[in-house]
Amino acid sequence: MVADRLSITTFAKRTKTGRNSVRRILDGKNTSITLKTMAKAAEALNLELTLSVKKLTSVQLGKIADRYASTRDEQEAARLETQFLEGFYGKPLKQAHAKDTAV
Repeated sequence: MVADRLSITTFAKRTKTGRNSVRRILDGKNTSITLKTMAKAAEALNLELTLSVKKLTSVQLGKIADRYASTRDEQEAARLETQFLEGFYGKPLKQAHAKDTAV
């Protein structure tokens, strides 16, 4: 925004949202920003938003497996098992009804 000399007010108008919403978008500590909001922000800045999903590498999986094999804590073992499986197969997608997803 600085390079484009874009004020919060102008950015809010471009994204069709309020200035407080823009401040939340710009807040690096805000982890609840939606994909739709990110897309609107990217469009307002003439940027392309891309989303990439990658499986963990064999080295990363090996480190998780090593920690899994050495832990004695059942909760930690369950967490590491889930992390390993999701890293190998990918995270399962949550099912949603079409009426719950706005485009």
